[in-house]
Amino acid sequence: MVIERRRVPRYSAHVKATIKVRGEDTTLAVMVEDLCVLGCLLEYAPTLGVDEECEFALTWKNREFRSPAVVVWKGERDEVGLKFQDTDSANHALLRECCADFLEKPLVRLPDVSD
Repeated sequence: MVIERRRVPRYSAHVKATIKVRGEDTTLAVMVEDLCVLGCLLEYAPTLGVDEECEFALTWKNREFRSPAVVVWKGERDEVGLKFQDTDSANHALLRECCADFLEKPLVRLPDVSD
C-alpha cells in the first residue's frame, strides 16, 4: 500500500518573494520553489531556522499576498519549508488565485512502512 502525505496540491512556482524575520528590520529576498494554500518551499534560506517566525510577502499580478509564517523544516541544502499562519480571508483568496496560475506538481507516492 502507498500513502500520500500531502493534504493539499502543491504548485511549481519559481517566483521571487520576501521574508522579514520577526524582531529584525532586514527584509530577505527569497525564491519560492513550490507554493500551496498552506505554505511554501523556499529554494535557499540559510539564515532561517526551524520554528523561526517571519512575515512572508509575494507580489503577483500587481497585488501583494502577505501572511505570517513559521519555518516547519529545513533541508540539507538550506531549503526551507514555511507554513502560513493566521492568513486573513482576502490574502487567502489571493493565494488561491496565485496557485491557480501555476502548474500543479504530480503526487509523490511514498512506500507504506508498516509492511
